[in-house]
Amino acid sequence: MVDLLRERQQQLKEWLEELVFIVRTQGGSTWDGFVLAVSGKSAVIELDGIPLQLKAHGGEQLQVEIEPLFDVSTVDFCTDAETLRAIIQGRLSLDAAVVIGKIYVQGTLPNLTAIYGIVMNFLADSAIRPELQDLWNKFDQTWLPTSVFPIPATIEQQHPIYSYLIDNIPEDVLRVDLE
Repeated sequence: MVDLLRERQQQLKEWLEELVFIVRTQGGSTWDGFVLAVSGKSAVIELDGIPLQLKAHGGEQLQVEIEPLFDVSTVDFCTDAETLRAIIQGRLSLDAAVVIGKIYVQGTLPNLTAIYGIVMNFLADSAIRPELQDLWNKFDQTWLPTSVFPIPATIEQQHPIYSYLIDNIPEDVLRVDLE
């Protein structure tokens, strides 16, 4: 079991390093935003129960260190492969995944909004960058699903819940006349 954990940590580490390399070589606003958002920061991420420690430093010459973890006390980002697949395939929005608890993320509001911007740039770039598409295909074909939960509905099938707040106001409060 420990060998499987180490193999999966190593594979995930390699893919993350390749992602950083691709974004660095393509440059542009995605790289600039990435450097600005992550330089001088660290995070513990977990995908399908596989934890990694990420540390970034160095400004424009950004270096990202990715190390396996075996004793995890707190996680900054946690999700599963099926959720990532649903987001990449357009069956689930990033926002909806966070709201329904398929993605757990913690941090300060400025850090979270910066990371959100980075992820949206990665998603936009992956539509036009063959290198990112190839990386995603490697992940999709190699990373085995660990769950048998049903796949989330497509975005078209996800209906927003309207009047949630008004429906939860007590009846007697709604009947108060404010004249």
